[in-house]
Amino acid sequence: MAVPLRTCLVCRQRVEKKALCRLVQLGAKLLYDSKFRAPGRGYYICRKTECLSLFLVGRRRFGRLPLGSEALDLESRTLLQSESKNNN
Repeated sequence: MAVPLRTCLVCRQRVEKKALCRLVQLGAKLLYDSKFRAPGRGYYICRKTECLSLFLVGRRRFGRLPLGSEALDLESRTLLQSESKNNN
Protein backbone atom coordinates (compact mmCIF):
# COMPACT_ATOMS: atom_id res chain seq x y z
CA MET A 1 0.00 0.00 0.00
CA ALA A 2 1.34 3.42 -0.95
CA VAL A 3 2.12 5.87 1.85
CA PRO A 4 0.78 9.38 1.12
CA LEU A 5 3.57 11.98 0.93
CA ARG A 6 3.17 15.72 1.27
CA THR A 7 5.63 18.62 0.99
CA CYS A 8 6.39 20.86 3.96
CA LEU A 9 5.75 24.54 3.15
CA VAL A 10 8.85 25.64 5.02
CA CYS A 11 11.67 23.15 4.33
CA ARG A 12 10.18 21.75 1.08
CA GLN A 13 10.96 18.14 2.08
CA ARG A 14 8.54 15.37 1.11
CA VAL A 15 7.39 13.61 4.26
CA GLU A 16 4.72 11.09 5.21
CA LYS A 17 1.40 12.84 5.63
CA LYS A 18 0.91 11.63 9.23
CA ALA A 19 4.20 13.29 10.28
CA LEU A 20 2.97 16.76 9.28
CA CYS A 21 0.63 19.43 10.65
CA ARG A 22 -2.20 20.35 8.27
CA LEU A 23 -3.54 23.87 7.87
CA VAL A 24 -6.73 24.70 5.98
CA GLN A 25 -7.68 28.08 4.58
CA LEU A 26 -11.25 29.17 5.34
CA GLY A 27 -11.82 32.61 3.90
CA ALA A 28 -9.22 34.94 5.38
CA LYS A 29 -8.29 32.55 8.21
CA LEU A 30 -6.02 29.56 8.60
CA LEU A 31 -7.11 26.72 10.84
CA TYR A 32 -5.12 23.81 12.23
CA ASP A 33 -6.71 20.54 11.11
CA SER A 34 -5.50 17.91 13.56
CA LYS A 35 -7.77 15.19 12.13
CA PHE A 36 -6.79 15.77 8.47
CA ARG A 37 -10.47 15.85 7.50
CA ALA A 38 -11.49 19.49 7.14
CA PRO A 39 -12.72 20.41 3.66
CA GLY A 40 -10.65 22.70 1.50
CA ARG A 41 -7.10 23.10 0.34
CA GLY A 42 -4.62 21.66 2.83
CA TYR A 43 -1.18 23.09 3.53
CA TYR A 44 1.37 21.03 5.42
CA ILE A 45 4.20 21.91 7.82
CA CYS A 46 6.72 19.51 9.41
CA ARG A 47 6.39 18.91 13.11
CA LYS A 48 10.07 19.84 13.42
CA THR A 49 10.60 22.72 15.80
CA GLU A 50 12.56 24.70 13.19
CA CYS A 51 9.78 24.54 10.60
CA LEU A 52 6.96 25.35 13.02
CA SER A 53 8.91 28.20 14.62
CA LEU A 54 9.88 29.71 11.28
CA PHE A 55 6.27 29.62 10.13
CA LEU A 56 4.85 31.08 13.36
CA VAL A 57 7.39 33.91 13.68
CA GLY A 58 6.82 35.99 10.61
CA ARG A 59 4.48 37.23 7.96
CA ARG A 60 6.50 35.55 5.25
CA ARG A 61 4.52 33.67 2.61
CA PHE A 62 5.46 30.07 1.92
CA GLY A 63 4.90 28.25 -1.36
CA ARG A 64 1.34 28.46 -2.60
CA LEU A 65 -0.08 29.53 0.76
CA PRO A 66 -1.58 32.97 0.12
CA LEU A 67 -1.71 33.82 3.83
CA GLY A 68 0.96 34.06 6.50
CA SER A 69 0.90 33.01 10.13
CA GLU A 70 -0.99 36.21 11.01
CA ALA A 71 -4.11 34.54 9.54
CA LEU A 72 -4.06 31.75 12.16
CA ASP A 73 -6.83 31.93 14.71
CA LEU A 74 -5.77 31.94 18.37
CA GLU A 75 -6.67 28.29 19.00
CA SER A 76 -4.74 27.10 15.92
CA ARG A 77 -1.70 29.19 16.87
CA THR A 78 -1.74 27.71 20.39
CA LEU A 79 -2.00 24.15 19.05
CA LEU A 80 0.90 24.68 16.63
CA GLN A 81 3.03 26.18 19.39
CA SER A 82 2.32 23.16 21.58
CA GLU A 83 3.29 20.85 18.67
CA SER A 84 6.58 22.73 18.47
CA LYS A 85 7.23 22.36 22.21
CA ASN A 86 6.35 18.65 22.14
CA ASN A 87 9.08 18.03 19.57
CA ASN A 88 11.92 19.43 21.68
